[in-house]
Amino acid sequence: MKRFLYIFTILFGFILPYKTNCCTTAIFSGKVTEDGRPIIWKNRDSSFEQNRVEYVPAGGAVKYSFIYLSNSAPTAEAWSGVNSAGFSIMNSVSYNIRKKGDTTPSNQMDKEGFVMYNALASCETLQEFENMLDGLSKPMGIEANFGVIDAYGGAAYYEVNNFTWQKFDVNDNPQGYIIRSNYSFSGREGEGQGYVRYNNAKKVIDDYLGEGKKIDPLFVMDSLSRNFYQSELEFNPISEGFDYYVDKGFIPRRSSVSVTIVQGVNPGEERSLAVIWCALGYPPVSQMVPLMVCGGENIPADLKATEENVNSSACVRALKRKNEVFLINDEGAAYVDFRQIQLFRRKISAVEEKMYQDFFEMMDYWRECNRVDRGQLESFYEGLEIR
Repeated sequence: MKRFLYIFTILFGFILPYKTNCCTTAIFSGKVTEDGRPIIWKNRDSSFEQNRVEYVPAGGAVKYSFIYLSNSAPTAEAWSGVNSAGFSIMNSVSYNIRKKGDTTPSNQMDKEGFVMYNALASCETLQEFENMLDGLSKPMGIEANFGVIDAYGGAAYYEVNNFTWQKFDVNDNPQGYIIRSNYSFSGREGEGQGYVRYNNAKKVIDDYLGEGKKIDPLFVMDSLSRNFYQSELEFNPISEGFDYYVDKGFIPRRSSVSVTIVQGVNPGEERSLAVIWCALGYPPVSQMVPLMVCGGENIPADLKATEENVNSSACVRALKRKNEVFLINDEGAAYVDFRQIQLFRRKISAVEEKMYQDFFEMMDYWRECNRVDRGQLESFYEGLEIR
């Protein structure tokens, strides 16, 4: 309790409001990943807490079947996803990319979710996504950084405003990865949001790579989406023994509602081997689950809508845990209870560890054969425990 009171006294004056439609994202090229396959990551922050997973089969206007992250709402908007061609996309909102003098009204904006849905339905390559952007009517209704990978080794960010876009090729980056939060490098200098979260992620990644280690999906989830390192103060309150700390400047925030991590395929590899890892709800107390487009409609029921409930049961449970993690004072300031997080993590970790073992054994065999055994995948889904 002393620690809590000390934090309240010292830091209360520095609590500032922030926009909730923010995200922290990164793309890792095969240069820095454990197995040479690209990885694309999105830690989603949104005012829409209820997230679920959806599958769309190919047919009609949908060229490629795909799995995507959706709000629990009847709109065709994707907030990240992967399709049967091995093409994957995600985004972060940018608050400095809109050109000065752009008078596009607000009711014509916020089209990023529709763009990503259509990209998953129709794109196979980065070039096709670029063609899609060029073909959109202007103004596009977009202020975003789109992260994209394909099955041909393509990996890039596209910083997009209402009229133009600029590409940042991850394969050309000497570090082997690129991070984007809520500002664009081609945007108005010194504006936007997410500089601290960008620095948090960069410090964690650089330290890890500096030790000669390579990136994999488990590192991304545990060391980025569940990491409370704070670059402004250069410390992690959990490591320092704090029981409570103000919810400010972390990658996982009270507004964090989901995580998606797509592990792509190498050129020439069977595209159905791409995996999208999803964690619905506040990342430190939600479970990561691997999904594959070739599994079709057989997404575990806890992750999707049902006839009885438009919300994902897994997300609902994670939101209940989140409510026990945060302490809100009478001024509206939020504090994270790390003791409660660690209690939940012990319960979830036990399930995750078994899931990882089972899934990675299957993946090793499938990659050897260069094909997915769909019956085996379905059995894995049926036996999956999601907390």
